[in-house]
Amino acid sequence: MQKFSRVVLAITLLMTVWMSVQTAAAAASFTDTKTHWAKAEIDSAVTQGWINGYDASTFRPNANMTRAEFLKSLVGAMKLKAEDTDTPFVDDRGWFRGYIATGLKQSIIKVGDYKENTFEPNRMITREEIARMTIRALGKDAEGVKTGYLAVAKKLEIMKGYPDGTMGGEKNATRAEAVVMVLNTLKVKNPVVAVVDYPKTKEELNTMIQSLPSFKGTTTYGHNGVILINTKGSDNFFDNTLVVEYNTDYKQTNIIIAEPTADNKAIIKDLLKHYFPKSFEKAYTSYIKVNDMKFVEGSNSIVTMYEGRSFGAYKANNNKKVTIEIGG
Repeated sequence: MQKFSRVVLAITLLMTVWMSVQTAAAAASFTDTKTHWAKAEIDSAVTQGWINGYDASTFRPNANMTRAEFLKSLVGAMKLKAEDTDTPFVDDRGWFRGYIATGLKQSIIKVGDYKENTFEPNRMITREEIARMTIRALGKDAEGVKTGYLAVAKKLEIMKGYPDGTMGGEKNATRAEAVVMVLNTLKVKNPVVAVVDYPKTKEELNTMIQSLPSFKGTTTYGHNGVILINTKGSDNFFDNTLVVEYNTDYKQTNIIIAEPTADNKAIIKDLLKHYFPKSFEKAYTSYIKVNDMKFVEGSNSIVTMYEGRSFGAYKANNNKKVTIEIGG
């Protein structure tokens, strides 16, 4: 049974890779996008699978897009499941029916936006409508109502204005423009967290530590690149109560706090700010929680993620030492 499962898994992986290659090849074969300004974006969208060409060789990037086509693309890009259910629209019959139903359910579109209960799926979509749909898809409808959907779309960089300062809300959007707007919506929904190349050598670590605002005392190199921190600046080895190292085997930074003094806590907070600039307060709070714990086997740690990077804090059985592990 185990061997059979591995065979099925291997076949599934091969099929997934083959389909990805086929999709990417289809995107690259469009004859009308080879020199188009949005070629990279179109290739990315087609590869992701939420929009296709008209046929194997054409995408028609400069053709206008219909309401139904854009709604289908947005629903697909947001990974929402299309549901074939009844809607209040009298013209919801066709391939687009499930996307209209999902758009209504997710409040991307609303019946009151359209006249006489007609969605007019084949009507060319305007930039104003795209702004409204994308802002709602991001859960920011209230902001759109308050300041204007086009204004919010511009602020979030979903779309840009024209050289004269206008947003051209009444203008129809081309397929290429629509692709870029959907991709920009995905960037807002799933922002990419840049992974910083943090200090790895003992020299880099030492320079970083001594640059911290709260650093005081002295540092010395220990075994295997360990940095020993003595906040008292004394000659007593046992006053080295804070240790920082980069573990090359596990590719993680380890911080060992032997004594939770006020000086050490201040350095810890500055260190965490270096590794988690937006979430250091949360990381520091997690450290303090573990520091204040009474050691209990199996219940003496907090392990989580901040800014796409792993964070773990562990209490030692001496009820004093805490180890912080930062991935990357």
